[in-house]
Amino acid sequence: YLANWIKDSEHDSFSTTWNGSHNRNYFLVQNPVFTLLIFRAFLPSVSVKQSSQRWVHQSRTAVTASAGGSPGLYSAQTFELTPKNVDTVLDDVRPYLISDGGNVDVVSVEDGIIALKLQGACGSCPSSTSTMKMGIERVLKEKFGDAVKDIVQVYDKQLSETTVELIIFNNLPLQAVDSHLDILRPAIKNFGGSVEVLSVEGGDCRVKYMGPESIGSGVKAAIKEKFPDIVNVVFTG
Repeated sequence: YLANWIKDSEHDSFSTTWNGSHNRNYFLVQNPVFTLLIFRAFLPSVSVKQSSQRWVHQSRTAVTASAGGSPGLYSAQTFELTPKNVDTVLDDVRPYLISDGGNVDVVSVEDGIIALKLQGACGSCPSSTSTMKMGIERVLKEKFGDAVKDIVQVYDKQLSETTVELIIFNNLPLQAVDSHLDILRPAIKNFGGSVEVLSVEGGDCRVKYMGPESIGSGVKAAIKEKFPDIVNVVFTG
């Protein structure tokens, strides 16, 4: 129908007058439906282009707003090592801990040593040491770099007024040595034994140990490997 209508229109209003611009305009005025069709034919491409431009602008705005916000866990930004900043960084991993029924608190940050307390299921779970080493410790070292000397886990029995303030002899933290032995405590406990670091003075470390001799050798090796300044590890009953 449209083809026939255009053909009739060309014959009636257009066949003898197409050479002049005035008559060309006259044809369009005399055939408003044809004019509308021509305009409508171009309208979708204009709308799509404008919509696309708006979408790109909105997307760029969203990305800019996101980039301008607080840096997240996976940003390259590093932070000054303070208790507040440590707590802020841990906010990025807390949802994962909470989903497993646990959480983490910052006990203290002193001389590059971060003391943390795992709560709930995270604190009582046998894999709490793995949680510290493979998850939390990795994130903190990424965000604070070389400022982190060690990350230790403390327990309720350790949270006294004296132990929260890390006990340090010759700049070597007693609490850090004791917490490092967490990797062996499950095995020692299975044999009805126990281990506790009593003191670190100079290159000597006194340890109260009860358990198999084979695991005792592992305790000494673990301490010396982690803390090269310790030369002698002495067991007491």
